[in-house]
Amino acid sequence: MAGESEDDLLATLEIPTGELILESRVGTGCTSEVYKGIWTRTHTVVAIKQISEDARMRSEQQLAFVREMSVLTQVRHENLVQLYGVCLDTRPLRIVTEFCGGGAAFELLHHSPQIDLVYSQQIKMCRDVARAMCYLHTFNPMIIHRDLKSLNLLLDKPVTGPTDEPLVKVCDFGVAKFQVQDGDWGQMTNQAGTKHWMAPEMWTGSTYDEKVDVFSYAMVIYEIICREVPFEEEEPTDVGKYTVAGIRPDMEFGEEQFQKM
Repeated sequence: MAGESEDDLLATLEIPTGELILESRVGTGCTSEVYKGIWTRTHTVVAIKQISEDARMRSEQQLAFVREMSVLTQVRHENLVQLYGVCLDTRPLRIVTEFCGGGAAFELLHHSPQIDLVYSQQIKMCRDVARAMCYLHTFNPMIIHRDLKSLNLLLDKPVTGPTDEPLVKVCDFGVAKFQVQDGDWGQMTNQAGTKHWMAPEMWTGSTYDEKVDVFSYAMVIYEIICREVPFEEEEPTDVGKYTVAGIRPDMEFGEEQFQKM
């Protein structure tokens, strides 16, 4: 892999833009939009993540990006969103992945109060994420997610009631190190996460390892059981201070749920 040229990697990784049909927008962010679409070569329903056209990528950054994506296409696990390839022949840049019809776990946990999750569903969701992260951390080379949170947990199918068994798939693993900053692509080394889920060492800019994902996973468990965003009531500027000081989210909101355990 290390000796392969960009052309060699693209031969197996690149999906021509002409093979994609965009159907409907299913999500949007600061630097990207996600569409449901069809990959005509395989007649597969896919998710197509379009990166902002303002995000410029220099040649050396593109090579690093392609190398990272080529590794991620080899990842295979029931609880991880499958990466199919990337479109680099035109702009905006597009990342093509497996489509999950149930949406993000964030919406279920925080914007669907009418859906009362039962204990078995919550444990299943926690277990799915744990299985995915164990796979990533034992993969060769090891993959550190860096941005584990409920927004990056997708549901294979909608969960509408207590009889639906959730199947959670982790997405955007390995991608957090590439982040658009001021209209340019940068390879992140420290603060690649999202405030409410970030481990202390990421806040301080210290050297870190896979344990940052373990911290974020604990925040995800808190979300799933308590159905609250960690430190939701705190000012964003205070979250880092509390995390580094060893202060953790208040368990009051999930007291009844934890008593069931």
